[in-house]
Amino acid sequence: MILMETLVRSYLEDTTSDIPDVMAGECPVALDKKTGRPDTLSPELIRVFNAVARYFSLLSDPTRLKILHFACREPRSVSEIVRATQATQTNVSRHLALLHQAGLMHRQRDGKHVLYWTRDPEFIKTCCHACAHMVHRIESDGTLQENWLERLNAD
Repeated sequence: MILMETLVRSYLEDTTSDIPDVMAGECPVALDKKTGRPDTLSPELIRVFNAVARYFSLLSDPTRLKILHFACREPRSVSEIVRATQATQTNVSRHLALLHQAGLMHRQRDGKHVLYWTRDPEFIKTCCHACAHMVHRIESDGTLQENWLERLNAD
């Protein structure tokens, strides 16, 4: 079994290599050789998990998803993004600033306009994969329980 900690360490040491696929159905948790129980998490792995959580939090808002969708192929002005997303300019500007600050959007002034476009193709692939997965779940289940998080918070 490939251990997540080994994957993360090798990736951090050599950023040119691809992270190998983890075998389907296996949980990549390092087990203590003596007890067979999960090892404690290393500070490096905790740092990685925190970074991954921040990375995925960028997908947690539908307006950001709309912005990424609209600006993934070519530069778009803020006014074009506002029209496409049907959000307010203030809201779009706030999300664009967050995406730019996170390093996911390029920003360039073009006369009176500021153009934005996606910077990280891997993030776009991740976003597309997540959307495709949700489409599959919606179609296979007939419905997707959109209020599951609200129910969890109510308990």
